Amino acid sequence: MLLRNNYYKVYSAHYGAEDALFHVALLPGCDVYRGHFPGRPVCPGACNIEMMKECVEEAVGKCVSIVFIKQCRFTSLASPDVCPELDLRLHFQVLGEGRFLLTATLSDAGITYMEFKGEIEK
Repeated sequence: MLLRNNYYKVYSAHYGAEDALFHVALLPGCDVYRGHFPGRPVCPGACNIEMMKECVEEAVGKCVSIVFIKQCRFTSLASPDVCPELDLRLHFQVLGEGRFLLTATLSDAGITYMEFKGEIEK
């Protein structure tokens, strides 16, 4: 299941040669929040990683796979009630044919919710 337009909605996206910025809204009506947690929704880390992957695919125009995760830190608890809109910043470093290093942060004006470093393959 794609999470776009279910778990999150993209308000704006800006692409550069080596980076991208997505401004997203978390959708509190998503079924994910029934299990995480009713009445006090929390964004599951796996969903934030999938949201990042889907945004990478939009930015590069192809399906990608996460080859490995070097580091992924969830530094604060994200919730559609607390932080309904977030910025997802992506930075790409080409490693070779179809492979690149991805650095990503998910944050709002003052708080970083996720920091990711890993290798992606087209």
